[in-house]
Amino acid sequence: MAERRNGGALQAFASDAVPYIAAASWALSLFLHIPGQPWTLYSDVASFWFREEHLRLGRMPCIDYFFEYPPVACYLVHVSRLIGGPDVLPYYFAFGIISLTAYALLAFSASKLCGRSRYVPAIVLLSPSLVVYGIYNFDHFFAAILGVSLLLFMRGKRTEGSAVLGFATAVKLMSVLLLPIYLIEARGERLRAFAAFAAGAIVPSLPVLMLNPGWIAEFVRYHSGWGLENAWYVWIFGDPFSTTAKVFGIALFVPLLLRSYSLRSGVAEKGALAIGSWLLTSYVFTPQMAIWMLPFVAMLPQTLVLWPVFEVSNVYIILTWFTTDKPTHPWTLPQAMALIRAVALAGMLFAVYRGFGKGSRGEELSGKA
Repeated sequence: MAERRNGGALQAFASDAVPYIAAASWALSLFLHIPGQPWTLYSDVASFWFREEHLRLGRMPCIDYFFEYPPVACYLVHVSRLIGGPDVLPYYFAFGIISLTAYALLAFSASKLCGRSRYVPAIVLLSPSLVVYGIYNFDHFFAAILGVSLLLFMRGKRTEGSAVLGFATAVKLMSVLLLPIYLIEARGERLRAFAAFAAGAIVPSLPVLMLNPGWIAEFVRYHSGWGLENAWYVWIFGDPFSTTAKVFGIALFVPLLLRSYSLRSGVAEKGALAIGSWLLTSYVFTPQMAIWMLPFVAMLPQTLVLWPVFEVSNVYIILTWFTTDKPTHPWTLPQAMALIRAVALAGMLFAVYRGFGKGSRGEELSGKA
């Protein structure tokens, strides 16, 4: 009885500590990427500043000049510039302060999505990738919005969850992979769910689409021309610019995605397999994209066995990236870390697939609606 009480007290403590852990994770990430310091780790946020004269001059990304991210990402950068002014440090800290909302939303959604696993949100928010790749790009915003969408949808708010999922596409496009899952699960509400998704995606994108319609073609051209980056199969093909390797990745992805859709399981399992399949087979798997898995790890504790390997190898990609002048080539330390990460991710997805019939997190959350 005493052990049970102590276990309950520890779980309560872990649950209560989640907001503080989220704040600590955010603060450490903010500290690690302060531009120009001896300890500074590379950050795309700072890189944008130094590479884009237009940004420094206060012009609007995606509208006044090409920016390779979806519209909401453009707005986040521009608002940071407007708040921070013409110097890099205020701009960086403005982006960091805005990012605190993403950490808060991620803490909230992870706490609600975890069900009875009250330790899991604390583990998720302590993920090294969230620290090292948090104030780094836009993936923490994407993961937070994705978590809110999953929470709403799985609690029976199909329209709201679909609208938020649509909004997520304006941050990172790949949330569209979850749309078929939502439509499968929505049943009698499919038309409304699709309309809500479309509205959520289109409304925040309208300024860019109306004022710079050519951005779409530039966006497609830019990303289609990108070479392999941290794709495990570079070890097979040897050439990070191999078109055959890209086709190979797509050929692996399509059946894995279709299988994830066809499972007789819940949104959590299907979603984890859909997003995870993309990460595992994509010819570009930048390390910050690992953050996308956080809402699913919160829901699926069977992934935690290999999560430490996944996380450590993912962090070491950036820590070893600048040890070579060819970091995207095989037989380099970054690509060795990417290979280990891929094996760990494959194991995590297999654990989800193997246990998908043992109760659905979607059903459990729906029961609380």
